Amino acid sequence: FLECYNLKTMTIGALIADHTLLDIMCGNWQTDLRAYNLQEVTILDGVTRISSGAFRGFNITSINLPNSITSISDGAFSACSFTSITLPSGVTSIGNYAFNNCFITHITIPDSVTSIGAGAFAGCSKLTSISIPDGVTRIGESTFIGCESLASITIPGSVKSIGDSAFKNCSSLASITIPNGVTDIGKEAFRACNSLTSIVIPDSVTSIGHQTFDNCRNLISMTIPNSVKNMGYQIFEFCYK
Repeated sequence: FLECYNLKTMTIGALIADHTLLDIMCGNWQTDLRAYNLQEVTILDGVTRISSGAFRGFNITSINLPNSITSISDGAFSACSFTSITLPSGVTSIGNYAFNNCFITHITIPDSVTSIGAGAFAGCSKLTSISIPDGVTRIGESTFIGCESLASITIPGSVKSIGDSAFKNCSSLASITIPNGVTDIGKEAFRACNSLTSIVIPDSVTSIGHQTFDNCRNLISMTIPNSVKNMGYQIFEFCYK
């Protein structure tokens, strides 16, 4: 699809090969990821996977996914322009950086999802809320880093670990409940969450990484249980209150 400058709509009925659509405009996608004209995409039933980087950087405002989709691969919709998306009920995995830097304000993640990759929603600065389905066992590295409009999130009891920088720079996050069952919280996991005022660490946690709550400037209350045996450095640096 190289140099198909005027292509605005597309219907796809076959498995999308990795990076097939990256050069749909002119090939210089690295310098201007949103220069494309493709706006509406319909994927027909039978396609089971959105491949790596398939729609990366496209100016897509509307996309329809069939119920046959089971996986969203790495970077599949990175830097796309749509504001909301509903994932089909059969999706089980969301790849690394699958939606990073998208304009989404809302996304529906089905209960079937058990794996969410690193940086999956990194830089989604307009995302306001999200619910993680029961069955996901880990919030990966940088999953929500830079989601500066994220005000609320539901973490299920199935989650056992929160990765490095998972919620770093989520400056609108005012409260969060860490479920009993989480055993480790990675370094910088909540760094610069400036709206966070209080947090309770459950008895299941044994490890808290470096600078986990660094620069949480409005944090006034925290409970750390005796179960924590390993704590990093500068955990509460610049927590003025």
